[in-house]
Amino acid sequence: MPVIGFTSTRATAVVTRDTRAAAEARRLLETVSGAGTASTDTAALLLSEVVSNAVRHAEGATIKMVVVGDQARGTVTCAVFDSTADMGRGPRRGDAPLDELETGRGLDILDALADRWGVTMVGAHGKWVWFRVTVHERVPALAA
Repeated sequence: MPVIGFTSTRATAVVTRDTRAAAEARRLLETVSGAGTASTDTAALLLSEVVSNAVRHAEGATIKMVVVGDQARGTVTCAVFDSTADMGRGPRRGDAPLDELETGRGLDILDALADRWGVTMVGAHGKWVWFRVTVHERVPALAA
């Protein structure tokens, strides 16, 4: 994973928009927030969902990711940029009730588990999809 930059509480990477992107995003998250707790597992799940949406629905060869840990607030904010300038409404597949659909539930999961989330459009260049979660443990600094 080509990490563009990092500090003790922030990591940025650009990855190829392919099936490995979600795993690379989780590794990036671990560099800032650690791993193995319920709250960091929630952040990893949400980041995987946002990245998977970008892989599946966006255009362009790469996805940019930023993960920021705020030690004072005990939060982690993740943002994913893709070069598609809209939030398409991907189809939900399946004839089952809403809670049993096979696809199309990623944003519902984001809405249910993130403290806050949103989409920031960057004109015709693309968009950032971001979310913030509280990590109940202190956010550790990166090892030097």
